[in-house]
Amino acid sequence: MNKFLATLWVIIIAGSIVISVGLFKPKNAVDVITTTTENSTEKSPQTTPPNQSTPQDVNENSPTSLTKLGDKYLAEHKPKEAQEAYQKAEKLDPSSTKIKLKIAQSYLDQRNINAAKEIIKQLNKEDPEVKYYTGIILSLFKDNEGAKKIFTEISKTKNDPNKENAQKFINAFTQFSYYKEGEQIFLETLLAKAMTEAKQFEPAIPLLYDVINQKNDYKDAWIVLGYAYLNTAKYQDSVDALIQALKLDNEKPETLFFLGLSYSFINDANKAIFYLEKAKSYGFAPKEEIEIRLGDLYTMKGEYKKSALLYEKVLASDTKNLNLYTKAIWVNIEKLENTNQALILAKKALYEKPSEAMSFNLVGWALSSKGNLEDAKAYLEKAIELNPKLDAAYLNLGQIYEKGNQLSLAKDFYTKAYSLGQGNSVARLAAKKYQNLIKIN
Repeated sequence: MNKFLATLWVIIIAGSIVISVGLFKPKNAVDVITTTTENSTEKSPQTTPPNQSTPQDVNENSPTSLTKLGDKYLAEHKPKEAQEAYQKAEKLDPSSTKIKLKIAQSYLDQRNINAAKEIIKQLNKEDPEVKYYTGIILSLFKDNEGAKKIFTEISKTKNDPNKENAQKFINAFTQFSYYKEGEQIFLETLLAKAMTEAKQFEPAIPLLYDVINQKNDYKDAWIVLGYAYLNTAKYQDSVDALIQALKLDNEKPETLFFLGLSYSFINDANKAIFYLEKAKSYGFAPKEEIEIRLGDLYTMKGEYKKSALLYEKVLASDTKNLNLYTKAIWVNIEKLENTNQALILAKKALYEKPSEAMSFNLVGWALSSKGNLEDAKAYLEKAIELNPKLDAAYLNLGQIYEKGNQLSLAKDFYTKAYSLGQGNSVARLAAKKYQNLIKIN
């Protein structure tokens, strides 16, 4: 895992941001689309007691277990491994349409469109999921009229699970229809953009290659390509694509923002900060999203006073963001040793979110950092009462019991935190603390 992603909070909560990306018809400066970007926290499948070398326990005789393994591999951008896991599941449950569709998705994520097509065409075309994938396949093979017909049917079907995603493609066709003399590559770019909005990032890439091969100076195709690479963890490729976009327009804030993110994921904090600051200067919105990212980067660089100031600046307006409270409190406790400020922030979080288990956990954590262990314990127990699966509360209770020399209880709570965390930062820290206690005893 790269250093930026591995920066250790006591807990990291996945969030999402909404980013406007202006997509333009070639030689026509008209904004036509907005984009949603989502960040996901890496997960490990380990749920056994804290032993970091223990492999995942997969039941090779269970299609459910193998399917979950495939899902994990897809989330980690390992489609070939996902395909193999799904195919094992298919052998155990050969009639499952769901598993066959997952195999098709693994092929799409390998950009093996023909293999995906062969699977889809053998399935029941009236199945809603099959119909949706058929539309995607038709788009990739440039049967635009066929794809439009299917997506229109889906968008008009009540309670269809893919209605929202189908509408993204309909929007692309509708936008293209406004330009009577629109070039075909404009439609292909719009459809590739719709695919990224529907989280079909890998299959969008060949469409964009085709556009760029025809028109190398098509800025918006480079932007969408960079965005697709960014969402498939191909960060250097993302940098390369966005640099091309930047050469064509060096003032577009979205390009600068995505480029800053891409540099952050290849651990080039200085360039990441440079481009994020430029994005902010050119009016990127929401500005708060840049300030949070900059806070993360300054944390990565060890400039903790700067990161704390940025987090707290955002919290002045985004008062209910528990993820951000967590980051600000972590910096104040672990790096600045400003436990008073940490407790102020934690109490503010509890005031803003009084029914959230995490709010009680943050107060308990801050009190523990000040040595007020009994009060801290009460808040952490309340957090667990509200959410028995809150890994961070078990970790913090484990630390309290360790401080009180109740080592057996501490190990029990670290084990629980590890199991619930499933490979996240809480689980890793719990495993480390557990192993340290094993060495002591």
